[in-house]
Amino acid sequence: MAQEANKEQRVSRRDMVGMTGAGALVAVVGADALVGMASAAPAKARAIFFDVGGTILDWSAMPEKITKFFADRGLKVDGKAFWIPWRTKLFFYMMYNSMIDDGFIPLDELSRRSTLALTGAMKIDLKPADADGILALLGELDVYPDVMPGLQKMRELGYQLVPHTQLSYRVLKQALLDRFKWDRHFTSETFGLYKPHRGIYLKAIASMGLERSEVIYVTSNQFDVFGAKGMGFRTAWIGRWNEQLEPYGYAPDWHVKDFVELAKVLESEKP
Repeated sequence: MAQEANKEQRVSRRDMVGMTGAGALVAVVGADALVGMASAAPAKARAIFFDVGGTILDWSAMPEKITKFFADRGLKVDGKAFWIPWRTKLFFYMMYNSMIDDGFIPLDELSRRSTLALTGAMKIDLKPADADGILALLGELDVYPDVMPGLQKMRELGYQLVPHTQLSYRVLKQALLDRFKWDRHFTSETFGLYKPHRGIYLKAIASMGLERSEVIYVTSNQFDVFGAKGMGFRTAWIGRWNEQLEPYGYAPDWHVKDFVELAKVLESEKP
């Protein structure tokens, strides 16, 4: 049922306009929703949105998986040296797609292009037919050990729990959706948008009938702190890698080490 609901929410990027200014925001979420979000007083949170990659899914296994992926094809590649540049290039490709705004290109295709670009630059003789394989590895990842006990406690507190990711539905389904009873889920394919485009945040809450003040956004990625906090969501940053927050101008409301600690903090925010 959740998959069918999400499919119904998908829209064409060609029907969208730029997201700057109040008029464009009306086009994204509708005039009635805009009035409600703009005028709403701070409210008790009703839903928790979760970034997935690196926040719920454990990135640490990827270098080893990438090394094996290439080895299985007779290629000697250091997965650790490949992983971060690949993620970075893929993120840039997603950003380019958002900025050009000339039709949504699914993540599977952007990943294929990113893989071919990086293997070409690194002189790795990967066959084009195998270029889809790196993204598929994300579907094999496990969750961090703190995730399930933390989620269960948040469920007991009464929150709606919602994965919100720019990963593809295929990866999300394989890696996460069957592990827990989620209330809803959103991927880049749901609205034809990538983070941190404002529409991927605002259209998700509009589809659930939520005000911005009713959402807590949980992420371990800095761009999501900026994106979600910039939308007016209360934001929790999970410190997976002991990073310092970059001085972009938005600070999270909570900075915690994992989901279990977050659940304890949110006991006082019970909806």
